[in-house]
Amino acid sequence: MQTENNLILDVQHFADSDYNAESSFRYKYFLIIAKQQMISIVADIQLNRIVSFKSFTNHSATFLDMSYNELNEFNEINKEFLPAYKSKTVIIADSDCILVPDTLINLVALETYYKVNNKIKENSQVISNKLDFKHMVNVFNVKNETLKFIRFNMPSADIIHQSLLFIKACYISQNVHAETNVFIQVNNDSIDLLQFKNDQVNFCNNFKFDNHTDIVYYLFAVAEELGISGDLNLIVYGEIDSNNSLFSLLEKYCKSMQLGKRNVRFTYPNAFDKIPNHHYFTALNVLLCE
Repeated sequence: MQTENNLILDVQHFADSDYNAESSFRYKYFLIIAKQQMISIVADIQLNRIVSFKSFTNHSATFLDMSYNELNEFNEINKEFLPAYKSKTVIIADSDCILVPDTLINLVALETYYKVNNKIKENSQVISNKLDFKHMVNVFNVKNETLKFIRFNMPSADIIHQSLLFIKACYISQNVHAETNVFIQVNNDSIDLLQFKNDQVNFCNNFKFDNHTDIVYYLFAVAEELGISGDLNLIVYGEIDSNNSLFSLLEKYCKSMQLGKRNVRFTYPNAFDKIPNHHYFTALNVLLCE
C-alpha cells in the first residue's frame, strides 16, 4: 500500500474465517500506535478471543511524529475505524512515559511528574491513564497532531499507554514470584525492563539503545542494582528469536533465559499459529485494558 507522499505500508492480517465486521457491535476495537507500526485489533469479549489482527508497518517515517493530514492519507488504516464497535481504545506505544503511584497523582501537576525523567514535546499534551492494577498511574506525552487524528476518527475512544498493559500482562501470564525473574521487551529502538518483588512492581523502566551492546549494558547494570546479576533469569518478549544475534549475546550473561509465552486466558485466530508466542505480547493482551 502506498500513499500520495510515497509512504509504503507493509500490511499483515490475521482473522478468524467467520469474522464478520458487520457484527461489529459485538466486538471491542483497539488501535496501537507505535513509532513505525499501527496495529488494529478486534476482540470478542464474550469469548476472550482476538478475532482480527492487522498490522501496518511503515519503515520510512514515524507515525507518532506525523501531522494530522499525513496520518489521514492512510485510507486503509482509516477504514478500520468505521464500524460501530462496542467500544474503542487507543494504546500509545513509545518510551515517553513515567509510572506514578496513584496515591501521589495530582491531575493538575501531571507535567511536573512527567518532567522528572522526560522532556515535554512541542505542541503536545501530558495525559494519564490508570488500569485497575497495583494502584499505578501512567503519565505520558502525546503530540497534538496525533490526538487530533484520534479524536477526529474515534471521538469517544479511551487513550492509554502500553507500559501499564505490559506490566499487567507479565504479572498475570507468567510466574513473577521469583525475584530473579526479569522481563525484557525488545522494541525498535528501546527495551522495557520489569521485575517484581513481594508481589509488587520493584523495577520498571525503558531504555533507548543504538546497538546490542547498549542493551547488555543496561540489563546488567539493572541486575547489579537489584542484586541478582549472578542468578538472572531473563524472560524475553518482542521480535527477537533464539537464532538472533542479540539473543545469543544476552544468553552468555544470564543464568537462564527463555522466550515468553502468550496469555492462556485468550485465544487467537488459527493463522496466528505461525507467529512465535513471544511476538506482539502487549498487543495480544489488549483485553486486559478493562
